Amino acid sequence: MADLLSVQQTETTTLLPALFNPKSIAIIGASRDESSVSFGMLKNLLLGNFKGRLYPVNPNADSILGLKAYKSVLDIGEEVHLALIAVPREIVPQVLEECGEKHIKAAVIITAGFKEIGGKGKALEKEIIAIALRHGITFLGPNCLGIINAAPDVQMNATFARRKAERGNVSFLSQSGAVGVYGLEFAAENGIGFSKFISLGNKAMLNENHMLGLLAQDGSTEVILAYLEDLVDPRAFINTASLLTRGKNAKPILAIKSGRSKSGKRAVASHTGALSQRDDVLDFLFRQAGIIRVGSIEELFSQALCLSEQPIPKGSRMVIVTNAGGPAIIAADEAERLGAQVPELSEELKKELMRKLPETVSVRNPVDLVGDAGVGRYEHALETILHSGEADVLLIICTPQMMTDMEVIAGTVARLADTARKKGITVAASFASFEVSVMEKAEHILRQKKVPNYPFVENAVQACTTAIRFTQLSKRQQGEIVTFKVGKKAVEEELRNARSAFLKGPESYRILESYGIGTARHRFASNKEKALEAGAEIGFPLAISVVSPDIIHKSDAGGVILDIDNEEELANSYDRIITQVTNKKPGAHIEGVFVQELVTEGAELIFGVRYNEHQGHLIMFGLGGKYVEIIKDVSFRLAPITREDAQEMIQEVKAYKLLKGFRDIPAADMEAIVEGLLRLSQLVTDFPEIQEIDLNPVFAQKNGIVVVDARILL
Repeated sequence: MADLLSVQQTETTTLLPALFNPKSIAIIGASRDESSVSFGMLKNLLLGNFKGRLYPVNPNADSILGLKAYKSVLDIGEEVHLALIAVPREIVPQVLEECGEKHIKAAVIITAGFKEIGGKGKALEKEIIAIALRHGITFLGPNCLGIINAAPDVQMNATFARRKAERGNVSFLSQSGAVGVYGLEFAAENGIGFSKFISLGNKAMLNENHMLGLLAQDGSTEVILAYLEDLVDPRAFINTASLLTRGKNAKPILAIKSGRSKSGKRAVASHTGALSQRDDVLDFLFRQAGIIRVGSIEELFSQALCLSEQPIPKGSRMVIVTNAGGPAIIAADEAERLGAQVPELSEELKKELMRKLPETVSVRNPVDLVGDAGVGRYEHALETILHSGEADVLLIICTPQMMTDMEVIAGTVARLADTARKKGITVAASFASFEVSVMEKAEHILRQKKVPNYPFVENAVQACTTAIRFTQLSKRQQGEIVTFKVGKKAVEEELRNARSAFLKGPESYRILESYGIGTARHRFASNKEKALEAGAEIGFPLAISVVSPDIIHKSDAGGVILDIDNEEELANSYDRIITQVTNKKPGAHIEGVFVQELVTEGAELIFGVRYNEHQGHLIMFGLGGKYVEIIKDVSFRLAPITREDAQEMIQEVKAYKLLKGFRDIPAADMEAIVEGLLRLSQLVTDFPEIQEIDLNPVFAQKNGIVVVDARILL
């Protein structure tokens, strides 16, 4: 395992030339059968005009597609940089051994039938990993479609896909070969060009983290797309993506993530654990990394079309120009829903627009040129808006009317696209005719000037708002991990002395206090007399709860009583708790009760931590209380978090408006909430053995936060 990790930590710069810029390729398993995978790969390499040398390897053929064939890779008299392996799975180990003897350092294993089928396949995959490690071979796959490098000095299509990939600035990682083929087909049909295409397959050795590192260095890749079913190392993926999507040279990453983790099905002991099972937790982690998650292949590529062909907008102001009111209203609604601004235009701009437009038009935004609009109206409106400085994104809608010449209007849009590009304005079109001859001409004109066209306005708006979102993500600050002076030794002692994995109230409170996280005034009482003493010391009103290593959810066991106003009520409440818990949880060991001040002031929040073996520690924040799992108003980030992460977490939940103050509810101490999350992050970073923390409720007050209930699981 250690050897495999060392290979996975190899500097990505050493992988790029061997995989993506080989001077020679051996196609091992090359066949004359035109229906075979290997024949398709060799044909693609030849038709794509691969710039290096090709060596088909087949013990039963003298030549294939006009190229000399070799019985073994060992018979090739020259150096081989890359091996494409498409042989029956049983002989893959033998072939890899021969590649090692030939000193080939990179391979793509197309052959399927490994861990994806379980049992024998898993064992075979382990065997080929061991062989590769022994010979210093780095391989992609097995069970993959292959790779493409469309660079003019390489022109390598080492896949068996049917459609040719045109050269462009988009790179696509796909864990599924079928999704990869679908993507290549869609891209070819819609004019999307590729820099790299990478089919990850089983990810036995190279995975999405290596490939993301490669694409970060690739100057010809400007947009990254990914289809992923699992993440080998989510933390590494998030960290790499986070650097890649920030700053002046940021590259947008759009991803589809399908599937559900096994860990999400396990029983959990807290609200935090239950909520961390949700698939949309990944939305928050992708947001932390600056990755834009999409739901379908169509979304992936239609949004990539705008990102790859248009300048990234400088801001979020969208101006819509249309000859039809309905589609424009739909576009405006969708734009605002997705976070774009559709501002009313300035009086100066409206006046300038109306200088050459009839009184029937509307120039507020959307700018509705009405149904009889011809090229003259479009030209005046678009030129005026482009020079106004009031648009970051320009969406042009054109629907077919009797008096509308869509081809001529497309020509005007195409002509003005250069002006928009120089000004850094994103332009997208929605020419909505479904008459094939009309649309083919209009789209051809638009495509020549790299203006993406979407027949449905919703798709156009989604693409534009994705570009806006990327602008916002690229501007976010890197942030630094904040640490505080804390009582680390006290926590070490507390954990060392813990008698069970579940830490009870007194223990949990001591740990939190050691890390500067405020708790309600409290005392542990092992009997009724001590409970009365604690009550007198703390002062009324009070709340008491059972302390038992056998009871996690105290309320469910009748182990919590609130609003205790005097000594008599406290004595009766003590007896009632003991009776209720004994009846509901017979056999549970009761150590006593936890007596604490009754806190009611402030908004009820939840702070939480959940450890996942694949992700590490997840920090959770949201609206707390007993309905937390029903309301589910929470956000997540991977620990350790920065101050910026904490601030984003707070702003993402719906309760944020409440925390800023609402009617008679005073604004909460935001800095105290941020600091509380940072301290919690530091705690679990310092003590990774902590599996779960559930602080619910945490009262956010005018001056600080107060934890009222805490659970810690080791």
